Amino acid sequence: MKPFYSSCQRILGLFLAAASFAAASGASYVRDMGRGVNLGNLLEAPSEGEWGVFLEKEDLHRVASLGFRHVRMPVRWDGKGTLAEPGFDRIARTPPYAVDRRFFARVDSAIAWARQNQLMVVLNDHHHESLFENYAAERPRFLAMWRQIAEHYRNLPDSVAFEILNEPHGTVTPEAWNELLDTTLKIIRQSNPRRPVVIGSADWGGVSALPALRLPAGDTNLILTVHDYEPMTFTHQGAEWIRPTPPAGVAWQGTRYEKLAARQVAEAVRDFARAHRVPVLMGEFGAFERADSVSRGRWAAYRARLYESMDFAWSWWELKSGFGIWDRGSGSWNRYLTDVLLSNDTFCLRLPSPPPGGVDLVVNGNFASDAHWILNGAARTDFVFELAAAHIRVREARTNSWDVQLLQYPLALRKGVDYVLLFEAWSDFPHRLGASVGMSASPWAAYASASVVTGLERRRYVVSFQAGFDDPQARVAFDLGGDTGIVHIADVRLMAFDSTLARRGAFRP
Repeated sequence: MKPFYSSCQRILGLFLAAASFAAASGASYVRDMGRGVNLGNLLEAPSEGEWGVFLEKEDLHRVASLGFRHVRMPVRWDGKGTLAEPGFDRIARTPPYAVDRRFFARVDSAIAWARQNQLMVVLNDHHHESLFENYAAERPRFLAMWRQIAEHYRNLPDSVAFEILNEPHGTVTPEAWNELLDTTLKIIRQSNPRRPVVIGSADWGGVSALPALRLPAGDTNLILTVHDYEPMTFTHQGAEWIRPTPPAGVAWQGTRYEKLAARQVAEAVRDFARAHRVPVLMGEFGAFERADSVSRGRWAAYRARLYESMDFAWSWWELKSGFGIWDRGSGSWNRYLTDVLLSNDTFCLRLPSPPPGGVDLVVNGNFASDAHWILNGAARTDFVFELAAAHIRVREARTNSWDVQLLQYPLALRKGVDYVLLFEAWSDFPHRLGASVGMSASPWAAYASASVVTGLERRRYVVSFQAGFDDPQARVAFDLGGDTGIVHIADVRLMAFDSTLARRGAFRP
């Protein structure tokens, strides 16, 4: 029998000369790719099959037949083995850090299957834990890896994009990531001058680190990617790998404030993309299977139509595991997800009326004085109150934005109640601001949060979530320490909406 990799290389070669999408730029690539799905928990497991699922040729046929136009292919290049031979390092641990040809063959087969089904592909580096743990030591190995990937796939058509690194974090700080992405892109461009290249932000790929992202200038084949799992209390309820695990039973009802919070994220991405003239792929969004099916479908429908209204391509997380659209048990699609993801009905974009009633839990939200407010990091700030607003001058920027915080606690939350944090903010210069409702003690988990960049325009922001359990010691927190300058905060309210408030008594302890 011929080696597995030889057969796969021949299969791949048959399709190298096939008609391609011939994307002329990142923008045209995004227009062509449209709606997609992540092949999650497959090739990015530590070793294929370790997380209970395997990538099969039929998977790509199913995805294309249903109407998706692309797949995002997460790959743990820094992993172990293949399905047929599990025991080897996919990338050598010593120079010249060779990528094993057997693993190249496994990825070759996956790309060939996608191309047989006319699916565009985003090929990435996923879960590169050694790099996140020790950037300085692992950087040469990472660059050697991408030099080989770029060379190996240099003859593929432009319908296959590269994504440099999924969710940089840990020792890959925003500053380190800017340097690494620039260096890696230059290596890729040596052999792939027109290849679409996808670039995300540090700090786990969300909107919070977008202001720190430095996209290389003058390259028209770049695509910005952002991940959206807000609110985590809904999308990750019952996810045991999260500590503390968000409890199950949390709904997403499509209220006015839930939709406004989602729109706020998308608008932040859109504004950054417009300023940098780069198209957008929402590379991951999804809700775990422990959420009820009606809420999952409602959440998925609104996100998909919202992204499309802003000309973003998107890729659902994921195909056939805990967030999956394919039910392996029944061998059928989860139609409550696929029907709404692939729908063209935009009615869900309508904003409902505000809910009636509501109780404000914040005391002195108009900042008549400093009563009930606590300022952490006061040695690095000036803090004054006037004209119904708080004015915080940050004199020394910090690595962690939470090194300067404006806080109020304790605030008592009740399970099953809908909460909305509303506030207004502006600043003399662009300033990164994080707002959250969460725990006031270790592990300081946030139930919901928003990351925004304030400017001269006074704007209202919203954070919306449903409490998964009682917390009599919750807090409202504003993280301000990432930038210097003056930030203004006004009209802070934490609204509780619950028809049974009168029977359940006061919320404040």
